[in-house]
Amino acid sequence: MSERRGGGCTSVLSLLLVLGLVISMVVYVSPGLDLGDVRRTVSPDRAAGVPGSGGEGYTFMQVTDGGGPVTWECGAVIELEVNPQRAPEGYADLVAAAVAQVDEVSGFTFEVIGETDDREFTGRGRGPVLLGWADEGEVPELTGPTAGLGGASYVIGPGGGARSVGGVVVLDTDQPGGWLGGLDDQTVLVHELIHVLGLGHSEDPDQLMAAENSGQDELGEGDLAGLAALDDAACG
Repeated sequence: MSERRGGGCTSVLSLLLVLGLVISMVVYVSPGLDLGDVRRTVSPDRAAGVPGSGGEGYTFMQVTDGGGPVTWECGAVIELEVNPQRAPEGYADLVAAAVAQVDEVSGFTFEVIGETDDREFTGRGRGPVLLGWADEGEVPELTGPTAGLGGASYVIGPGGGARSVGGVVVLDTDQPGGWLGGLDDQTVLVHELIHVLGLGHSEDPDQLMAAENSGQDELGEGDLAGLAALDDAACG
């Protein structure tokens, strides 16, 4: 995400992005399931979200063959493990505040279940969502003006239906001007947690889910409509 400062001038931080990390664990359930049936793709080098999916002001990170969004089960409690290595001071309060904000506006619940030393930020499958802090040396996808990555792993059944089953959020510690380049850290974390739920980037710069942040720190109408669409898809 980027931050625009006063006087109509855009600082060097204006190109900071918060990308969606598309982690798909596509499992076609069949009697002869083997390693050839499991595929993972990580593609943070493109704008997160399937073009043309979603509605006004929002897109979906991934869609099923029928065009519906890939998200979690209805009313899911999504377990979240935190790796505190390289985390900023007060990270526990930061995580709690961001989780509470997302839980309030979505039909899902993130539950912090504890801390971990796990740092496998790529290739994740089923299990708790991993939240941690890293730099481009450890996570090459954080190279350049990228403030964070987030997304879910999911399983596709033989009928084409899909459900998220795990995921990751990793925030960049190596931005100019300090942690996350002086951006509002809670805003960045909320953005990434919403990627985990299944929303992609919005083309509307007034939405919190826009790829580049120009100062917005509240969820917009498109963001809220997208979260409602995820809830409807999960529980419909």
